[in-house]
Amino acid sequence: MPSDQALETDSPPRRPPWGLVAVLLACTTTCYIDRIALSGLAPTLLDEFDMTNSEYAFVVNSFMVTYAVMYSIGGRLADVLGFRRALSLFVVWWSIAGSMHTLSVGFRSLAAYRLLLAVGQGGVWPASMKTVAHEVRGPIRSFAVGIVNVGSSLGSALTVPLVSWLTVVYGWRTAFLVTGLIGFAVLPFWLSLTGRQHRESEEAKNTEAIPWLHVVRYRQAWAVFLGRMTAAGVWGFYVYWIPPYLAQDKGLDVTQIGLMAWIPYLMSGFGDLWGTGMASWLIARGWTVNRARKTVLCISGIMATALIGAAYASNVWFAIACISLGALGFKTVSVNLLNLPNDYFPASFVGTSFGFSGTGASAGIVLTTAAIGWVLDTTGSYLPVLIGIGLLSPLAVIVTFIVGGRIEPVRGIGHDPVHTTSPGS
Repeated sequence: MPSDQALETDSPPRRPPWGLVAVLLACTTTCYIDRIALSGLAPTLLDEFDMTNSEYAFVVNSFMVTYAVMYSIGGRLADVLGFRRALSLFVVWWSIAGSMHTLSVGFRSLAAYRLLLAVGQGGVWPASMKTVAHEVRGPIRSFAVGIVNVGSSLGSALTVPLVSWLTVVYGWRTAFLVTGLIGFAVLPFWLSLTGRQHRESEEAKNTEAIPWLHVVRYRQAWAVFLGRMTAAGVWGFYVYWIPPYLAQDKGLDVTQIGLMAWIPYLMSGFGDLWGTGMASWLIARGWTVNRARKTVLCISGIMATALIGAAYASNVWFAIACISLGALGFKTVSVNLLNLPNDYFPASFVGTSFGFSGTGASAGIVLTTAAIGWVLDTTGSYLPVLIGIGLLSPLAVIVTFIVGGRIEPVRGIGHDPVHTTSPGS
């Protein structure tokens, strides 16, 4: 098989499309603002609708179960429709569905609106990753994936103080309305940039979509599926349970939560950038993708266990510090797992393979969320929750290594010039 250096010379160099990457970052950020609004409003809604932790978990999972299905369907649509049309459709749908949350009258209607939100949001990440796979070349592609993925952390960090302020001043219904409408602000930039620069290549528009069975027959696809499935429960905890944890375990009110709950999300954003930046830096200096990716995964998997320290923290700021360090480690693990479809497969496979792994990640959040709700209602303690969640990241790394083996392009299918590598381990 030809080396990636040889492949690089076959394609004319071009400047990285940073404007396109910036718009994708804005898209994933607004997507998460809409998604995390529920978490920021959880203490208020638990009281408003007299919900138990298990009922709150049901509301969360009404989104996650649908999201798990739509992740794969969304990836498929990104391959069939092309990333420009697919992402435009997803943005419009989720913005309308997010705004409809303001009509909720109980946990069942809230769950129904979460389901509708998931239909639109399920394809956002597959379409974004497919865009990066087609439009960003060389070692910088890994870093571009990290930038786009920062949206999950940036959106989470912005949402908690935003919805806390909107709730205190205008009420929770206005908070849902405002966060829902934000998505429409990104759409004109996406349409203008992709239309003007014709970024959607003929290959992206005209290549026949890769059949599902052609992707899932590879053990590398299952490695990413199982790795993300194992790790995703960690992010599910950060996304949906941090404000309830601070309210129930630490006794904070909505205003206090808004003042400090953004810190772990900010640290997780650094994990996105550090994780892909370090891997890209190592690859550019002659490390193989296999060696660079596995080194970063091992270090960050250990770092993610810092979350366990919060289980024994009597001081709320020490708990936040442990949670934040754990978030940094987890997100570094997560963003490197997100890069694996690009490491293993050509761009024509990325939408479908990424969507398949995303279904695994969503399934992991569903299972973990249900377990957290049950444990809390049964024991009334976050101790077993924090310990269990803290161990998931290193377990995900181990599972990925065992199932996937060496991180390199799958033999027998064509590849794009993804990385620069050199001989080595």
